[in-house]
Amino acid sequence: MPSVTKGEISLDLAFFKLGAELSDEDRQCAWELYSEIATRVAVVGKRADRDATNFSGELYLESLDSPYNFFRECRGIMRKFPVGRIKDPRQIHLGILINRILGRVLRPFLEKWNGDYRHWLNSKMKPEYNPYEVQESYPKKEAFLKAWSDVRKVMREAEAALAEQYELVPLD
Repeated sequence: MPSVTKGEISLDLAFFKLGAELSDEDRQCAWELYSEIATRVAVVGKRADRDATNFSGELYLESLDSPYNFFRECRGIMRKFPVGRIKDPRQIHLGILINRILGRVLRPFLEKWNGDYRHWLNSKMKPEYNPYEVQESYPKKEAFLKAWSDVRKVMREAEAALAEQYELVPLD
């Protein structure tokens, strides 16, 4: 089973179709997940940034909201395409991949960094301050952005694998 490891993050991409014939519903489920991943800069980074390390122009506080919204959308995809509706029982349901993304990639990142960063920012922020300038002084910024970059790299791998395995039209 293929897996992707970046820094402390590892994601098993074991959702390959095993030669199974895909139904339109299978591909629609894959497309919905793919579009949620591919259209979120906070999740995959900027397209022109090959290393997923360019955070310029991003307000970290707002960008941290995107993974939470991604959680909600992924849960909706899992409800909309329940496991009993896949065409070939040999195919590993995308709900498993969604659960792995949420549980092994996004949740650990958010648990470690979201509260810490928000608490620090709340203690430093005043209405007259520029939030972009304040975020630059976050004392754990280097480790925070390295971890976030690792998340983005893993999510790019998941995005590419979805496009390949489910024959989706790439968005970039």
